[in-house]
Amino acid sequence: MITNYLDRISVGDRHTSRARTITETDLVTFAMFTGDWHPIHTDVEFAAGDPRFGQRIAHGALVISVALGLVELRPEAMKAFYGIDQLRFVGPTHIGDTLHVETEVLAIDPRGPDAGVVTSRFVVQNQHGADLVIATLKCLVVREGAA
Repeated sequence: MITNYLDRISVGDRHTSRARTITETDLVTFAMFTGDWHPIHTDVEFAAGDPRFGQRIAHGALVISVALGLVELRPEAMKAFYGIDQLRFVGPTHIGDTLHVETEVLAIDPRGPDAGVVTSRFVVQNQHGADLVIATLKCLVVREGAA
């Protein structure tokens, strides 16, 4: 996604992130860290009886956190995470799913002479190419040579 300075980013640029598999340890650690012990994430028997999923699913906040970590960033160029709009969890993430992120630059809005907000479509997919999360991501990016 933000792999470069503002001057080198164009509307329509696309990027595919590296991939990462969601593990049992991820779910347990995330539940411990956040205190979110909802049984759809942590109770095998409860989740097996759920007609929508039939098994445990990853926390939505875990999925979006992992996905953000998969996106390649250049710290000298990307100065701030500006926000997420229209975030939707459109498919469940299961233990063993391997996630990657597809991004496409939708807009570049100047913010003074040295920076701009880059708006990108942000899609998290599993190993089968199924969309799991769809959002619009915004980042504050500087021009090359700006501090």
